[in-house]
Amino acid sequence: MAKEDNIKHEGGTFARLYDVQQELNRRQTKPLGRPPKKVQRKPTTIHLAPAEKRNLAELKMLMDGQFPINQSELVGVAIDSLNALMQSKGKVAIANGQIRDAESFRSFIYGIINS
Repeated sequence: MAKEDNIKHEGGTFARLYDVQQELNRRQTKPLGRPPKKVQRKPTTIHLAPAEKRNLAELKMLMDGQFPINQSELVGVAIDSLNALMQSKGKVAIANGQIRDAESFRSFIYGIINS
């Protein structure tokens, strides 16, 4: 009787599952699900005023008409752009006291955009 049990287990369920997995690997099947993004993002909470939320939604709709983009990517582009702008033109303004709070920062940025 023990010999019969050994015979049954040699070609058991796990061996069959392994064979199926090996066959799938040989076929080079694509993995299921969404492919990973090029840039891995860390979840962060931001608090937007209603006007800022509306502007973000309008910008997303405008850009989605040309290519797919999500709000996280838009916020990332905005942060990178502001950082580059401040590194090139903002250091002097901060040193001179032109930028004292969020409103003066906004005015400074709009001044650069409109010039």
